Amino acid sequence: MAVKRIVVAMTLAGMLLGAAICGQADAAKKQEKDNVAPRGFRVLFNGKDFTGWKARQRGVDSEAERAKWQQNWKVEAGIIKFDGKGPTLWTAKKFKDFVLMVDWRFPKPGDSGIYLRGRSKSQVNIWCREMGSGEVWGYRTDKKLPEEIRKACTPLKKMDKPVGQWNRFVITMKGDRLTVKLNGEVVVQSAQLPGVPAEGEIALQRHGNPIEFKNIYVKRLESAPKPTDDPPAGTDRRVQAVIDELEKSCIEREIRLLAPEKAQRLAELLRQAKPRAVVECGTAIGYASLWIARELKAAGRGKLTTIEIVPNLAREAEANIQKAGLADYVTVRVGDARKLVKELKGPIDLVLLDCLPRNYHACFIGLEDKLEDGAIVVADNAGYGARGMADYLKHVRSKYKSTTEWFDIDLPWAKRDALEVTVVRRSEGTQK
Repeated sequence: MAVKRIVVAMTLAGMLLGAAICGQADAAKKQEKDNVAPRGFRVLFNGKDFTGWKARQRGVDSEAERAKWQQNWKVEAGIIKFDGKGPTLWTAKKFKDFVLMVDWRFPKPGDSGIYLRGRSKSQVNIWCREMGSGEVWGYRTDKKLPEEIRKACTPLKKMDKPVGQWNRFVITMKGDRLTVKLNGEVVVQSAQLPGVPAEGEIALQRHGNPIEFKNIYVKRLESAPKPTDDPPAGTDRRVQAVIDELEKSCIEREIRLLAPEKAQRLAELLRQAKPRAVVECGTAIGYASLWIARELKAAGRGKLTTIEIVPNLAREAEANIQKAGLADYVTVRVGDARKLVKELKGPIDLVLLDCLPRNYHACFIGLEDKLEDGAIVVADNAGYGARGMADYLKHVRSKYKSTTEWFDIDLPWAKRDALEVTVVRRSEGTQK
C-alpha cells in the first residue's frame, strides 16, 4: 500500500512538473509580442503606421502621393495588408550589410518578394510554386551568368507553410553574398549576386496579389572595409548627387527617364563592354548620360556622343554633365538623331536608344554599318513601347542575338518595363 502511494505521488509530481514546463513554454510564447524587435535588431515596421516607408524609391513622396498608395497598403491590428493594386513599398533608409527578419503570409495563392539594396534583380521571391520561396529570380534566370551562380540562387528545399499561415524569412546580406532562411531552414546558402549595389533600400514588392507582413526587423552588420586604392566603379558621390537630383526632376516634370533599375543594368553592360565609343539617341536632361559617363570615367577611357532634338533640354543636359564633372567624357549634339547618326564615325562599341520608340529603327539603320563586331545595343522602353518600335525589334531579332530583359520599376507611367539588349556579331552570321 505504501509503495502504491509512492508511485501515485511520483506520477502526480511528474504531471505537475510537465504542466509547469508547458505553462512556462506557453508564457514564453505569449511574451514574444508582434512588432517588438529581438535583441540586436530594430523595427522597420512599428505595427501602427508607415513611418520609415515610402512608395517611391527615389522620387516624389508628397502627402498626396502617400494618401494615394495607402488606399492599397493598410495597417490593421499590427499587420501590413496589401490588396495587390498599389505600388512597391520601399524603406526610406538605405542599408549595406544586414540581417532582415520578416513574417509574411498569403490570404490566397500569390506572388511577391523582398527587394534588397534598392534593386529588383536582387529579389528574394515569395510565391506559391513547387520550387518554394527564397529563390533569387533575377539571378537564377540570367543566362549570362555562370551555372554555379544561378544554381546557388535556387532554393535547396521548399519550406513554405500552407497558404493562410505565417512564414518567417531571415535574410542575411553580406557583401555580394546572400543567405536565406525560411521557417528555420536554410534555403539559399551564401549565393553570390554579382553586380549587386553596395547599398540600397529594402522593399516589399507589389505583384498584383494580396499579401500580409508583420514583424519586420533589421540588424546592421559591420561592412568590410573597402580598398582605398581601388574603389569600385561608379562610387563618385558628386555624380550620384546629380543623378538623384535629375531623377526627382524628371518625375516631377514627367520626363521619361531610364528607370534606376534599368540604369544599373546599363552600367553592368558598360563594365562588360569597356567601350571606347558610345552613342546615345535621346538625352533629355542627361540622366542616362551621367550613368554612362560615370562608367567611362571609372574605366579611364571612352567617349559618349549623345543626341537631343529639343535645344532647351540639350542645354540642361550639358549643364548637368558639367555639374557632375563629366564634361570631358561627353559631347552633346542638338538635332534629329535619325540624321545626325549618319555623320558619326565608327567603330562604335555601345549604343543606347532612348528617343521616341518609332525612331529606333531609323537610328539603328544609320549606325549599323559603324558598329564594332560584338557591339552592344540597348533599347529602352521595350515593354510598354514595343508596339512603337516593332520594326526595330523585328530587324534586330531576326538578324542578331537579341534578348528582352524585364524589370519591375516604380515610375508614375510604368511599373514594369524592359530593355532589348542586342549583341551585333557579324562574324557568326544571322542568329535567332
